Amino acid sequence: MAAKLATDQEKADAAARKAEPALSLTAAKRILNAWEAKDYFSLLGLPEPEADELGRPVWNCTEVEVGKAYRKLSIVVHPDKNPGDDEARRAFEVLNKAHRMLKDPISREDVLRGAADKARRKREQQEAAVDLDTRMKMNAAKNDRAREMRKQEGQGLQSHILEQMRKRQEEVKRRAEAAAKAALARSGRRGEDSDEEEERGRGAGGHTGVAKPGVRTATQLESSDEDEDAATAARNKRRKKPAFM
Repeated sequence: MAAKLATDQEKADAAARKAEPALSLTAAKRILNAWEAKDYFSLLGLPEPEADELGRPVWNCTEVEVGKAYRKLSIVVHPDKNPGDDEARRAFEVLNKAHRMLKDPISREDVLRGAADKARRKREQQEAAVDLDTRMKMNAAKNDRAREMRKQEGQGLQSHILEQMRKRQEEVKRRAEAAAKAALARSGRRGEDSDEEEERGRGAGGHTGVAKPGVRTATQLESSDEDEDAATAARNKRRKKPAFM
């Protein structure tokens, strides 16, 4: 009995190994078809986004889930696991492109917007298939939800604006305080420079012979004494009487 179970298990393992290339090719073909249809979410095996009553995309997949889906498929269609398989190689290339598109915030927003438009059109087609009374009730409920969402959106926008204004006021206040501190620092430096200039002026006047206003230097005093002696000698010469023979 044990031998039979072992044989059955070996057969199952062999069948699984034989099925691996076929599974890879199937996954590769599905990836390529989804890429041609620009259906990047089914390409990665992720759920399709929905659209709310305001037409905005609703998608709850996180970056972690996107990364897991990519890694799972990349193993299946990786060129190393499918040597010589051109279809698997092309599927691996477009898989990487789709992954990058859903990782980049800008391209992801564009893709989500397109998917939301598609979901909205699909929902409108489904609503058009129901009877008139049901459709009126559905439209009334949808309009009520849309009004509530707009109200919440307006409140959120108002809160966002108030928060931005508060941050702007804080920034203006911070800059004004920084400018006042800088002006005070410059004023202090100018006062210190003026004191240094005055001190240097006093030192230069004491050592270079430059006299302060109203103060005579030693050279000026000596010159004045010489002038006074010359004047005295001239007066004495005029007073001297001439000699008679």
